[in-house]
Amino acid sequence: MTTKKKRLTQREKTENARIKKEMQKEGILPPDKARLNRKKFAREVMAEFGEMDVFAADLYLRRAIGCMVSEDMPRVSEEQVGVLKLLKIAVETQKFMKALEAEGRTQYTIGEYVDKVVLPIRSL
Repeated sequence: MTTKKKRLTQREKTENARIKKEMQKEGILPPDKARLNRKKFAREVMAEFGEMDVFAADLYLRRAIGCMVSEDMPRVSEEQVGVLKLLKIAVETQKFMKALEAEGRTQYTIGEYVDKVVLPIRSL
């Protein structure tokens, strides 16, 4: 039977923090990383991507996707699932557009697109 680990006391936590700071000062441990401001990061990336040439963006987006996912991934992280969902939305969008074409339609509503393509994939 395993024993339950006891929580550290405040004195132990303080001591561990002091030792960590010393090790960082000596260069043994890397300095603490600042947290990523996700909203700012998203705005900056979307702006940079929007400025790219369409054909170059397609080429580099495919390369970036190739860096994130492949057909034979031993373990799939949350980030990789997000990339795979992006790819699935692209595939389902193509199917949706071909179905519209087969019906002889050229227009669709955003709600129709979201209901048939986006929401089923986002809820996976």
